[in-house]
Amino acid sequence: MKPNRIFLIIGLLIAVSLACASGGSSEADETAAAIRTEIAAGGGDTENGLGPNIETVQAQQTQDAAIAQETQAALDAQNAGDVAATEQAVAPILAELPTYGVSPDEGRIAWIHPPETLEISGYLQYDYKNRFAGTVATDFVVSTDITWDTSGGLAGCGFALRADGNVDALNSYLAIASRGGNGRVEFASIVEGELKNFKDLYAYGIDPNFQWQNNTTNTLAIVGRGGTFEVYTNGVKIGEIMAGDPPPRPNVPAPPAGAPQTDIDAYNEALNASNASYQAQLAAYSGDVPFFEKGFIAMLALSESGITNCQFDNTWLFLIEN
Repeated sequence: MKPNRIFLIIGLLIAVSLACASGGSSEADETAAAIRTEIAAGGGDTENGLGPNIETVQAQQTQDAAIAQETQAALDAQNAGDVAATEQAVAPILAELPTYGVSPDEGRIAWIHPPETLEISGYLQYDYKNRFAGTVATDFVVSTDITWDTSGGLAGCGFALRADGNVDALNSYLAIASRGGNGRVEFASIVEGELKNFKDLYAYGIDPNFQWQNNTTNTLAIVGRGGTFEVYTNGVKIGEIMAGDPPPRPNVPAPPAGAPQTDIDAYNEALNASNASYQAQLAAYSGDVPFFEKGFIAMLALSESGITNCQFDNTWLFLIEN
């Protein structure tokens, strides 16, 4: 597996955010310089792209039809072979949708992905998977249960969203959950292979059930409606993002009056980390981010170093059509 420019960006943007929080401005500057160096050195991996270019997919209607027919045939065979099992798989998804503010009547389940494990090793390597690559999503809900075992806290598991499949100059949104900072989700906009902006959302402290340790499981769900993306972990909304908007200023509630010194120290630490993260996000921000209306969705894993294992279970895509 070769390092890809896009995933070098994501791994290193997480690093710069954490560096700002822990090492001050000089360390952040050094990490930012490393990002520029690695992006310049990174190249596209044409063998391991996210899928066919979206314009190619739309132009080659015969191929699209074949993919759709193959996928539908597989679903039909599943339904014919075991209708009860299919209904059993669909029911919890429909029941889960209201958690994300979506009614089952608003669309349809596009696919239910079989369990998938992505295991990679080495410095900033990546892998991806989607057995239903012919499905193009506009408005959607995508969800998965991620079980991770990683050698570094900056390794991540998540999704490429509305990707156009161009490995040399990718256009896509990315949502990567990582163990760094006791649990966070990075949301990034990639335009023609370049990082235009990213938002750093902390799950820790908002989602009481988030588990950042190795060999634990968290549910990651993204709701995309137009340019608005809602990010959920374990059914808890940890943030809402308007694609292309500048990062919001941090809002860290003050500790209650008369709080013990330990609480005040923890507050100051959280405030410093939040402000540092904001500065890193602001440095990466570019105001000319276009809106990606539709594209492919894939599961992905990113390694920091050593071995990264991302197990995806109960992964599904719901297309919002109404």
